[in-house]
Amino acid sequence: MKILIVEDSNTLRYIMVKLLKELGYTEISAVDSAEAAIPLLQNSDYDLLLLDWKLPQLSGLDLLKQIRAVPKFASLQVIMVTTVHERKSILQAVQTGIQGYIIKPLDIKVLGKKLKEVEGTIATRGS
Repeated sequence: MKILIVEDSNTLRYIMVKLLKELGYTEISAVDSAEAAIPLLQNSDYDLLLLDWKLPQLSGLDLLKQIRAVPKFASLQVIMVTTVHERKSILQAVQTGIQGYIIKPLDIKVLGKKLKEVEGTIATRGS
């Protein structure tokens, strides 16, 4: 599974990459902004986007809205990994088309469980 992380904190990006590697994932890219993610998404076929909500300039939710407006990204799985935990915000993200929502601090067990759910969806889609 090819994963793109969009997280503005250097420390959290490092931790997320480390946790993903511990879980056995090796195809990982990580960027610090939505603006940096857009060309990567356009030029590569990612299976999963791990997306922070609170990003500088373009928010994670705004990036998600842009992604969902492009047919190429219809099957891209998106998990929000964020400190935003208000029910209204979570519902808004769900309505915009996420497959999972993880509230920071990041826990390897929760991350692993969500990734297995996403892998199941990708496997089902491919058959």
